[in-house]
Amino acid sequence: MKNTSKLLAKLSFAVLALAFLLTGCKKEEKIAPTDQQILENKIQDIIPQKYLDTLKILGLTIHSSTTPPNVEGVYDISPTKLRSTNRPQDIVGSTGFNSKMKLFEQSPDDFSIRLLGKMFLSENDTSIATAISGSGNNFTVYGKVKSVFGENSAIIAIILSATKDGDALRNVEFGIINIDNSNGGNVFIEEGQGRVWFDSDFISNTTNVFRMSDRNMTENQPAQPGNTIISGVLK
Repeated sequence: MKNTSKLLAKLSFAVLALAFLLTGCKKEEKIAPTDQQILENKIQDIIPQKYLDTLKILGLTIHSSTTPPNVEGVYDISPTKLRSTNRPQDIVGSTGFNSKMKLFEQSPDDFSIRLLGKMFLSENDTSIATAISGSGNNFTVYGKVKSVFGENSAIIAIILSATKDGDALRNVEFGIINIDNSNGGNVFIEEGQGRVWFDSDFISNTTNVFRMSDRNMTENQPAQPGNTIISGVLK
């Protein structure tokens, strides 16, 4: 009888231990993130929500769905004009430089894409983190660029929205906002300040030519006449 009781006790203990292990395993099982969660995490790594909200307040359109069109290509974005700004000294309607953008290596799995730009911030703009969202023919690209001027630098977000129309883009608009001015000194617009630009002829055609320059426009470009703003991020 004693042996039987001991055996039953051991069996009960074994059953309880097995149940505990199975329960623990279930708790440790990770739930795969949804496409929306993957996209949101990627965007948050590029631009803090408060700064994205600032650009929305300035009127920038955001296409936030998880089924963007394929937008790989090189596009001429010109002539650009300043639509809105949160800097009182800026002149809305000012003409900006003609910009060019190369989008490549787009992935539908993690919403990544690579962005190279010319004349958004300076003569050469390389995004260090980029994502894309959208649906149908509408899309938004989120980029983070380190802008350098002499010994100073700032982290700038470039957010661009448009509609794909064949090989071209329509209704291109892009917001530029300083998201980290800890090493920017008094050179760049203040952290949290931003500008929203648009392609004023509303069509951005593709081109086969895209070359990165070996010089920095913000340091070497002479001042322009009239009301042209030299750079999207300099004061």
